[in-house]
Amino acid sequence: MRARGRLYDWDNVQLNNLEEYPDPRLPTYEGMSEWVEGEYVVRHVSVPFAHIDYIKHTIDGHDVDPDTVQVQP
Repeated sequence: MRARGRLYDWDNVQLNNLEEYPDPRLPTYEGMSEWVEGEYVVRHVSVPFAHIDYIKHTIDGHDVDPDTVQVQP
């Protein structure tokens, strides 16, 4: 399904970009718009031996904040 959503952790990434020594673990989103549109995919990620278990929300391969996703008709 198609949707529109805000890139994950946008505000923190923008603040990080202003730092003299930005945290390299965060993306820069350089040249990207705050909002993305495209194919919306939700998938469960589980790696029991590493105690990893979460739901991943992406639009066109970009992580998005699930609270901002707007499904398009």
